[in-house]
Amino acid sequence: MTTKEKATLLGQAGKLYTLGRKVEKCRDKLRRLVEKKVPYDSPLMKEALDEFDAADNEWKRQEQEHLRYRAQFESRNDDS
Repeated sequence: MTTKEKATLLGQAGKLYTLGRKVEKCRDKLRRLVEKKVPYDSPLMKEALDEFDAADNEWKRQEQEHLRYRAQFESRNDDS
């Protein structure tokens, strides 16, 4: 694996870490709203849920991209 490929993998891992923190922050916001007994159908709850869904979907997308990229280089190195 080249230095550039390693840097790409590390960059992707860094993005995943940051996105993971954002997902957890959004999840915590939802949890706090539930604890405050904010109605599930309220605009505030919907906004928080939409924010969580967007962050979670982006994390999942980035994770799949990272796994594909990593597998590409692992399989190439296995052939060596």
